[in-house]
Amino acid sequence: RRLIESGAVPGTHFVQVGLRGYWPPQDTFEWMLEQGMTWHTMQEIWDRGFKDVMRTAVDEALAKAEKLYLSVDIDVLDPAHAPGTGTPEPGGITSADLLRMVRQLCYEHDVAGVDVVEVSPPYDHAEITAFLANRVALEALSGMAARRHGLSHDPAGPLLEGR
Repeated sequence: RRLIESGAVPGTHFVQVGLRGYWPPQDTFEWMLEQGMTWHTMQEIWDRGFKDVMRTAVDEALAKAEKLYLSVDIDVLDPAHAPGTGTPEPGGITSADLLRMVRQLCYEHDVAGVDVVEVSPPYDHAEITAFLANRVALEALSGMAARRHGLSHDPAGPLLEGR
Protein backbone atom coordinates (compact mmCIF):
# COMPACT_ATOMS: atom_id res chain seq x y z
CA ARG A 1 0.00 0.00 0.00
CA ARG A 2 2.79 2.41 0.91
CA LEU A 3 4.51 1.92 -2.47
CA ILE A 4 1.29 2.78 -4.28
CA GLU A 5 0.50 5.75 -2.04
CA SER A 6 4.03 7.11 -2.51
CA GLY A 7 3.69 6.92 -6.29
CA ALA A 8 6.71 4.61 -6.59
CA VAL A 9 4.69 1.80 -8.19
CA PRO A 10 1.26 2.06 -9.82
CA GLY A 11 -1.44 -0.17 -8.36
CA THR A 12 -2.04 -1.65 -11.78
CA HIS A 13 1.36 -3.33 -11.47
CA PHE A 14 0.46 -5.30 -8.34
CA VAL A 15 -0.80 -8.86 -8.62
CA GLN A 16 -1.46 -10.62 -5.32
CA VAL A 17 -1.88 -14.36 -4.88
CA GLY A 18 -3.26 -16.25 -1.89
CA LEU A 19 -5.65 -13.80 -0.23
CA ARG A 20 -8.06 -15.43 2.21
CA GLY A 21 -9.91 -14.98 5.47
CA TYR A 22 -11.79 -11.98 6.76
CA TRP A 23 -9.12 -9.41 6.01
CA PRO A 24 -8.82 -7.05 4.31
CA PRO A 25 -12.08 -5.34 5.12
CA GLN A 26 -14.45 -4.09 2.42
CA ASP A 27 -13.00 -0.55 2.37
CA THR A 28 -9.54 -1.94 1.65
CA PHE A 29 -10.86 -4.06 -1.22
CA GLU A 30 -12.56 -0.93 -2.59
CA TRP A 31 -9.24 0.96 -2.39
CA MET A 32 -7.47 -1.95 -4.12
CA LEU A 33 -10.04 -1.82 -6.93
CA GLU A 34 -9.60 1.95 -7.27
CA GLN A 35 -5.83 1.41 -7.65
CA GLY A 36 -6.36 -1.19 -10.37
CA MET A 37 -4.78 -3.98 -8.33
CA THR A 38 -5.33 -7.61 -9.28
CA TRP A 39 -5.61 -10.49 -6.85
CA HIS A 40 -6.22 -14.21 -6.73
CA THR A 41 -7.72 -15.84 -3.65
CA MET A 42 -6.98 -19.18 -2.02
CA GLN A 43 -10.43 -20.30 -3.16
CA GLU A 44 -9.29 -19.77 -6.75
CA ILE A 45 -6.10 -21.73 -6.03
CA TRP A 46 -8.16 -24.61 -4.62
CA ASP A 47 -10.54 -24.51 -7.59
CA ARG A 48 -8.00 -24.09 -10.42
CA GLY A 49 -4.72 -25.28 -8.91
CA PHE A 50 -1.68 -23.31 -7.79
CA LYS A 51 0.29 -23.67 -11.02
CA ASP A 52 -2.61 -22.47 -13.17
CA VAL A 53 -3.31 -19.47 -10.95
CA MET A 54 0.38 -18.54 -10.93
CA ARG A 55 0.53 -18.74 -14.75
CA THR A 56 -2.37 -16.30 -14.90
CA ALA A 57 -0.81 -14.00 -12.27
CA VAL A 58 2.55 -13.92 -14.07
CA ASP A 59 0.85 -13.22 -17.41
CA GLU A 60 -1.04 -10.34 -15.79
CA ALA A 61 2.13 -8.92 -14.26
CA LEU A 62 4.21 -9.20 -17.42
CA ALA A 63 1.47 -7.57 -19.48
CA LYS A 64 2.33 -4.37 -17.55
CA ALA A 65 6.07 -4.74 -16.86
CA GLU A 66 9.20 -6.14 -18.46
CA LYS A 67 10.42 -8.02 -15.37
CA LEU A 68 8.93 -9.61 -12.30
CA TYR A 69 9.56 -8.43 -8.78
CA LEU A 70 8.60 -11.22 -6.42
CA SER A 71 7.58 -10.17 -2.92
CA VAL A 72 6.82 -13.14 -0.70
CA ASP A 73 4.62 -12.16 2.22
CA ILE A 74 5.24 -15.11 4.52
CA ASP A 75 1.64 -15.04 5.73
CA VAL A 76 0.58 -16.45 2.35
CA LEU A 77 1.48 -19.75 3.99
CA ASP A 78 -0.76 -21.62 6.34
CA PRO A 79 0.40 -20.85 9.90
CA ALA A 80 1.19 -24.56 10.33
CA HIS A 81 4.10 -23.86 7.94
CA ALA A 82 4.96 -20.32 9.07
CA PRO A 83 3.69 -19.42 12.55
CA GLY A 84 6.12 -16.52 12.94
CA THR A 85 4.11 -13.74 11.32
CA GLY A 86 2.01 -10.91 12.67
CA THR A 87 -1.00 -11.87 10.56
CA PRO A 88 -1.43 -15.67 10.65
CA GLU A 89 -4.48 -16.86 8.73
CA PRO A 90 -5.42 -20.54 8.38
CA GLY A 91 -5.93 -22.01 4.95
CA GLY A 92 -2.81 -20.80 3.17
CA ILE A 93 -0.47 -22.58 0.82
CA THR A 94 2.12 -25.12 1.94
CA SER A 95 5.81 -24.40 2.31
CA ALA A 96 6.69 -27.08 -0.27
CA ASP A 97 4.41 -25.46 -2.87
CA LEU A 98 5.85 -22.01 -2.16
CA LEU A 99 9.48 -23.16 -2.41
CA ARG A 100 8.93 -24.98 -5.71
CA MET A 101 7.03 -22.01 -7.15
CA VAL A 102 9.66 -19.45 -6.14
CA ARG A 103 12.42 -21.49 -7.79
CA GLN A 104 10.31 -22.06 -10.90
CA LEU A 105 9.39 -18.38 -11.27
CA CYS A 106 13.00 -17.28 -10.86
CA TYR A 107 14.14 -19.90 -13.38
CA GLU A 108 11.52 -19.21 -16.04
CA HIS A 109 11.35 -15.41 -15.87
CA ASP A 110 13.57 -12.37 -15.76
CA VAL A 111 13.23 -11.45 -12.09
CA ALA A 112 14.37 -7.99 -11.04
CA GLY A 113 14.33 -8.79 -7.34
CA VAL A 114 12.88 -10.85 -4.53
CA ASP A 115 12.01 -10.05 -0.95
CA VAL A 116 10.47 -11.92 1.96
CA VAL A 117 8.34 -9.87 4.35
CA GLU A 118 6.19 -10.27 7.48
CA VAL A 119 8.59 -12.69 9.19
CA SER A 120 8.38 -12.20 12.96
CA PRO A 121 10.76 -14.57 14.80
CA PRO A 122 9.41 -13.70 18.30
CA TYR A 123 6.10 -15.33 17.29
CA ASP A 124 7.82 -18.60 16.39
CA HIS A 125 9.61 -20.41 19.23
CA ALA A 126 10.86 -23.18 16.90
CA GLU A 127 12.29 -20.78 14.26
CA ILE A 128 10.34 -22.56 11.49
CA THR A 129 9.42 -19.29 9.80
CA ALA A 130 12.94 -17.84 9.80
CA PHE A 131 14.33 -21.08 8.35
CA LEU A 132 11.62 -21.02 5.71
CA ALA A 133 12.30 -17.37 4.80
CA ASN A 134 15.96 -18.25 4.37
CA ARG A 135 15.02 -21.17 2.14
CA VAL A 136 12.75 -18.92 0.02
CA ALA A 137 15.76 -16.70 -0.66
CA LEU A 138 17.95 -19.71 -1.49
CA GLU A 139 15.34 -21.14 -3.88
CA ALA A 140 15.05 -17.77 -5.64
CA LEU A 141 18.83 -17.54 -6.02
CA SER A 142 19.00 -21.15 -7.23
CA GLY A 143 16.39 -20.50 -9.90
CA MET A 144 18.16 -17.31 -11.02
CA ALA A 145 21.54 -19.06 -11.14
CA ALA A 146 20.18 -21.99 -13.14
CA ARG A 147 18.59 -19.56 -15.61
CA ARG A 148 21.78 -17.53 -15.97
CA HIS A 149 24.00 -20.56 -16.47
CA GLY A 150 21.65 -22.50 -18.74
CA LEU A 151 21.22 -25.40 -16.33
CA SER A 152 18.23 -27.67 -16.48
CA HIS A 153 15.86 -27.34 -13.60
CA ASP A 154 13.89 -29.71 -11.42
CA PRO A 155 11.69 -27.67 -9.05
CA ALA A 156 11.48 -30.59 -6.62
CA GLY A 157 15.17 -31.36 -6.48
CA PRO A 158 18.70 -30.02 -6.85
CA LEU A 159 19.94 -28.19 -9.89
CA LEU A 160 21.05 -30.59 -12.60
CA GLU A 161 23.98 -30.44 -14.94
CA GLY A 162 23.59 -28.43 -18.19
CA ARG A 163 20.82 -29.09 -20.69
